[in-house]
Amino acid sequence: MTTHHDRSTQLPERPTPSREKAATRDDSPRVAGPVPITVWRLDDHDDAQPATEPGARFAARLARRLVLTYTSHGETVADLDDDPHLHSAATAAGRAYLAIIEPAELPGPDQLSNPVSLITLRWPRHPDPSTADQVGALLMACRPIMAVDGCLIAAVRPSNSAEPGGSFAEHEHALRTAAEQAGLTHVLQIVAISGPGEGDQFLYYATHNEATRAALQAATAPDRQALHIDLLAFRHEGSR
Repeated sequence: MTTHHDRSTQLPERPTPSREKAATRDDSPRVAGPVPITVWRLDDHDDAQPATEPGARFAARLARRLVLTYTSHGETVADLDDDPHLHSAATAAGRAYLAIIEPAELPGPDQLSNPVSLITLRWPRHPDPSTADQVGALLMACRPIMAVDGCLIAAVRPSNSAEPGGSFAEHEHALRTAAEQAGLTHVLQIVAISGPGEGDQFLYYATHNEATRAALQAATAPDRQALHIDLLAFRHEGSR
């Protein structure tokens, strides 16, 4: 199923927080605040496009979905990690692509012909971990080129309980702290999982339990790698 870009369909109002308890597993999808959760089951099955590495189809599908959902034709995607899947998805959809690794690489607003409507980053930062202050400074530097209704999407890699600060709640707190320094507010969590051969499916306003079940189904699917990542969406304070 293909969805065309329409910002009016993006969860326009914040629902009442669920009273259901969040899951207790460190790698399960959770939220620390009353933000909506949506589940994206993305079909990564494509015999005509063999994957060159594990998870490549899922990464490409996810990049394409983010570009189509959060940008319009002619706008710019700014990527803080220079991801090849996002680069391909943006250019294929008629969007400009801008890789930004250091604040010094940022162009001035007058140097951009297209507004930046989507900024993406991976968390935790790799290969050198970054503090919330460092990422907050980078996001603050991005603010002048970001469209008023633009969105920051942070992709949180699965937790590793052996690493300090590896739980989802700790990741969410660090990201929220960094985003708030740049005047951005956490507005949505996306639980993205692979669903081969069934088409793209979306569950909006999912409860904590529904999101956890979806992630566990992906993790326990027979004879295939678990493909699941949590995305946290941030917008300008006061924007819809």
